[in-house]
Amino acid sequence: MLDKKMHTFALLATTGSYTATAQQLFLTQPAITLQIKALEAELGLALVSYQHAQLHFTAAGQQLARYINKTDHESQKLLDQLKAPTKKRSLTLGCTRSLSSFLLADVLHQLQSQRKNIQCQIGNTNTILKALTAGDIDFGLVEGNFDKSQYDFVTLRREPFIGVTYANNPLLAATQPLSLTALLAQTLLVRESGSGTREIFQNWLTMQNARITDFQQVIEIATPTPLIQLLTSGVGISFMYRSLVTAELAQGKLVELPLRGFDLQHEINLVYLKNSYFAAQYQAIAAQIN
Repeated sequence: MLDKKMHTFALLATTGSYTATAQQLFLTQPAITLQIKALEAELGLALVSYQHAQLHFTAAGQQLARYINKTDHESQKLLDQLKAPTKKRSLTLGCTRSLSSFLLADVLHQLQSQRKNIQCQIGNTNTILKALTAGDIDFGLVEGNFDKSQYDFVTLRREPFIGVTYANNPLLAATQPLSLTALLAQTLLVRESGSGTREIFQNWLTMQNARITDFQQVIEIATPTPLIQLLTSGVGISFMYRSLVTAELAQGKLVELPLRGFDLQHEINLVYLKNSYFAAQYQAIAAQIN
């Protein structure tokens, strides 16, 4: 089992503050400082540093914090299984907002007969990955980009990523296929920073030597549903997974933008901790979803 100093350090990595860490542990700030210095001396590693009076974590410190969180989470989960091997297990998963609109219900339907309790956290890609690293969830369903050297994953499928607009947008009367330049005079509806959907589109724009701020107007919306509602009411253009707007496309409320050179698909992945003891279980869940 990990000792007290390691648990203190992991909490410090989460809060980013000696004061907040001390408050949560009901200790003084000097006591927290002594524990961290003792841990550094014991390991022979620099774990934290100060730059312009701001607390920063070294590469070794970041890696150690991930290890502590993983070990704590998986140790408790294993102990629970050892104590009651035949008992139905609870499960906590994370899911991005986009996937919650067209994939999550199917996943929960597959899992509900095998699990005693299921908890689901919804957030953008960054939020889900942070929850996974912190040990707050067992695995995440994400469609955004992530550091594949830091996590293990199973690719569930590849999803078409398209541009869409309302059916009578005058833009559609122009010569087709459309150029990116023709789109820049439009209002762009886009997800918030940290969203995988936004990052995918942003990366494509970068390859075209363009930025989101190049559009005439930008409206940021944190969830897909109001964004799609705004589109169908006759406002702007947006970029998203086709599965999010299958019904609206079929009903003619939205139209796919015939954008020149825009042919994107992106992976949807089930992501879990690197070298997880429970990797086989997560892979089995992924096989069910597929």
